[in-house]
Formats: sequence, structure tokens, C-alpha cells
Amino acid sequence: MNTNSIIMSAFVAFAGLILAIMSLYNNVFAIDTATTNNPNGHSLKGAITSIQNDANGKPTWIVSGVFKIDNFNTKKIESPVLNATFYMIKLDGSSPHTHTISNFKMIGTPKNSGNSTTINGTSTITMKEGPVTNVPTTIKIFDKSAISIMLDPSKVKNHFGSTPIYGTHHLICVEKPQYCK
Repeated sequence: MNTNSIIMSAFVAFAGLILAIMSLYNNVFAIDTATTNNPNGHSLKGAITSIQNDANGKPTWIVSGVFKIDNFNTKKIESPVLNATFYMIKLDGSSPHTHTISNFKMIGTPKNSGNSTTINGTSTITMKEGPVTNVPTTIKIFDKSAISIMLDPSKVKNHFGSTPIYGTHHLICVEKPQYCK
């Protein structure tokens, strides 16, 4: 199999995972499909869609899932609660597994810069060997449309590489439920 076939197969698998995850999203987070995914003063939710590099900086993993930040107020962020669940699968479609981020505890105060807000804290990450607690975590929220979650690579054995996990504040299954039936 040539490289283009492997990449195409990986993206087909990725698309299938996105649809499967989004179809489960309503059950996991009890979303009213009549609402949008824009910040509503209480929560921010959306899709995780990212490519993670290996230790050498080479794209290796497709990451796909959902996130929700409760206690999220765009005017004053005091105690956000981040929960995320996502699949990781190698670009060749092998080694699928899941991870969960929970127990986020904010440290300090959020920092605003231009169209982004940065929130630092610690969280718990599920790993193959079991949960890893107190993982330094940086959440960046960009212009009410995108998010990045950076987990301290040294605390999770570089499992997610040295790049953030990216996502959007939108879920196609909420906006176009006919695609996810």
C-alpha cells in the first residue's frame, strides 16, 4: 500500500470516527439539538479534531472527540469544568484507543490577549496504565470558534506529542442532525 492510500484510508477512518462520536454526543452531554454551540454564559462545547505528532514531530495520530466546559462565563471565568473524551488512532488506522480529560482545576486567573483567552490549570488524563492526576493543562479559547488543549508532555510520556489538541466550538450533529442519524 502506498503512502497516499494509507493517508486516504486514515482520513476515511477519521470521518467514520467523527460521525460515530457525534452521534453519541447527544447522549453523553444531553444536547438540545435546537441550540447552537456558541458560548451561552454557562457552557462551551464542541468537537475535538486534531492531528498529533510523534516525539520527532512527524504527524502520527488522528484525535477525534468531544469537549464541554461547564461554569463557563465569557464575562468572568472563575471555575471552569473541562470534560473531554476522544479517540486516538494512528494515521494507518491501527492502535485505536480512547482518553478522557477531567477534574480540571484552574490555577491563577485567565489571560486575555486579542481574540484569545488562556486558562491554566491541572487535570486528570486517562492513560493505558491508569489515570494520571495533576497534569498541567493549558486551555486556549480562540474568538468563540476554536479551542486548544495542551497537556504537559512530560506528565503523559509524550503520548500526545508536543502540540496542542485542537477543536472547534461546533458540532455538525447538532447543526445538521440529519447527517448523524
